[in-house]
Amino acid sequence: MYGCPGCGSMMTFSIPDQALKCGSCGRTESIEEADRREARTAGSSFSVDLLTCPTCGAEIRAMNTAQAAFCSYCGASVLLESREADMEAPETVAPFRVTREECFEKYRKMLGKSLCADHRLKKNVTAESFRGIYVPHYIYTAAVQGETTLEGTETKGNDTYYYNTKVQLNHRFNNILHDASKEMPDTMGEKIARVDEEAFRPFSPAYLSGFYADIPDAEEESYEPFAKAEAVRLGLKDVMKDLEGGYHYATGEAEKKLVKLADAQCTGHTLVPVWFMSIRSGKRLLYAIQNGVTGEMVADIPMDIPRFGLIALIAAIPLFFLFNMLNIVARPEIAMIAAMLLALGAQYIVGRRQHNIRDRETTEQASEGRDNLAARLKQRKKLARQEKGSGANLFEGIGSIGGMILLCFGLTQLAKLNNAKVVQAIALVLTAAMCGLIWWGSRAKVRTPLGCYAALLTMIAGAAVLILNPFHSEDLPVYLLTFACLGAVLWACVDMLLLHNRECSNPLPQFESHQGGDDRA
Repeated sequence: MYGCPGCGSMMTFSIPDQALKCGSCGRTESIEEADRREARTAGSSFSVDLLTCPTCGAEIRAMNTAQAAFCSYCGASVLLESREADMEAPETVAPFRVTREECFEKYRKMLGKSLCADHRLKKNVTAESFRGIYVPHYIYTAAVQGETTLEGTETKGNDTYYYNTKVQLNHRFNNILHDASKEMPDTMGEKIARVDEEAFRPFSPAYLSGFYADIPDAEEESYEPFAKAEAVRLGLKDVMKDLEGGYHYATGEAEKKLVKLADAQCTGHTLVPVWFMSIRSGKRLLYAIQNGVTGEMVADIPMDIPRFGLIALIAAIPLFFLFNMLNIVARPEIAMIAAMLLALGAQYIVGRRQHNIRDRETTEQASEGRDNLAARLKQRKKLARQEKGSGANLFEGIGSIGGMILLCFGLTQLAKLNNAKVVQAIALVLTAAMCGLIWWGSRAKVRTPLGCYAALLTMIAGAAVLILNPFHSEDLPVYLLTFACLGAVLWACVDMLLLHNRECSNPLPQFESHQGGDDRA
């Protein structure tokens, strides 16, 4: 659309120059100059190439780009069908600020932070795997006005104090963004949608030159519940920073009350740039998406299970020497209790993964109703926790180290214990706790891994042997059950990693069969 005034070649938008640049002679031209030369008027429609994926039905628009040989959304290596079409101009656009090379470098750093990241990502993903796409977004204005009570707690020594604090919200937010494209997964798009108002410019097709773009194809009303929940979250965040004292406030009930009082409406359309990458993983997809303005990135990074097993084996070596230093004698009943503790810890993690998968696979397509508002509040809480970043990860890391220290201390004390009835009682409690954790995980309505049931059966058998003593205190049956329990723990760990990898992937999209950016399993 924009030809070079010097040599006649096509010009594309240069991110470092923030202007059009000719790939042949290197000439640059400002957006304003190019529009004046092309006699383009604001708000007018313009011609683009409409590219359609024959596999999933995804559609993207392109200007001054080579015909795409793969689909960004389903990962299919097919030549996208092309035809000419008109595209309506939005009011504003946020131009790309992050280059493809900067995007790829950040992705490599994300992979580098995970020792067990799937090696296929490092091997197969290159800078060219990322495609620059302008994603349509609805702009919402949301307001919340009302009074609510926050329940706060404060711990001093061994005492916990409870407080009820009334707060008044009278807040209005004018730049709440949500993607309006059915191709963009909502659960990922919502994490990187924040862009300052100063980044937006009056729309010109020149910004799209050399990139791809979607059009809004979801209903404006679909994401009003999201805007309401976001306004409540931001409003509470604003009033809580002014509260005195070191109290910890629970906001769940307050959010449920306030979201009913909130109001939201769509006030315009805009385009937000993203770098988008997809890669097939079996029958599912892995995505990496980066905000082209702020640089925020979210990515699906599954585990390489063999590599994880190797690292776990290496980590077990210092634990072996640590137990020897602590003089933990592996008496049969103590070994059984230790195996039960490991099974319990593995089941807790599996249960959390089950609930995470259930939440991820819950349809995020916005529709009117109370259930959708509740889902939006839950999603906003997750996003708020993710904003804590390294601080939250540090807290979890300290908790894991503390758990290992407590485990070592507990095993040291158990090794000194010769009271059979106490050991039997501990075995019963751990077995009952295992039953409770499996029941808790099953509430997510996600298939419980067979390794968890195998661990439970070995724990029941181990508790029965310790209590009933049918082998007259023979050590061999107890050791055999201990090894069986450890084997079941390993089985459950593999299942846990498979659940994690499923949680870190997405179903293949079929855009012709549904509307909105919902994630379906």
